[in-house]
Amino acid sequence: MKTETEAKEGTEGLAAGEGRLLYSASAILRRAFDQALAPRGITALQASVLAFLEEVGHPITISQLARLLVLESPSVTTMVDRLSERGLVERTRDPKDRRKTLVRFTQEGERLLKSIREPGQQLYDEMFDVLTEEERQALRAILRKFRDEKMAWLE
Repeated sequence: MKTETEAKEGTEGLAAGEGRLLYSASAILRRAFDQALAPRGITALQASVLAFLEEVGHPITISQLARLLVLESPSVTTMVDRLSERGLVERTRDPKDRRKTLVRFTQEGERLLKSIREPGQQLYDEMFDVLTEEERQALRAILRKFRDEKMAWLE
């Protein structure tokens, strides 16, 4: 029978690849944010929708939103439906192309986003307190470079 140290070393070898480590880190963050946001009735991914809509600053199509979230359009459509039912986002027809639907966040969505911003930042700080500020900056730079270079791969 393996000791605890041997078992840990064996599993570390299995989870040491960059992709698996990134997946694990992402899952940990998503679970922590989902748990923190659950009392407000929103998931981390739904909060991301609101944050992207705020950041963009104007209504965008579901396909544009899906690209920002790196998700398939049908998944984003379902999420937008749920957010719309709660009055957090609103759909309108694109005046330039009536086949397209634009999504924007409502005042209620803006209020919710503002209410979760500070607790979200506190949780983010808590989750990353194992890193120095220098390491956090390096991590942001590495992840930004990876995202920016590989986004085209998805098209």
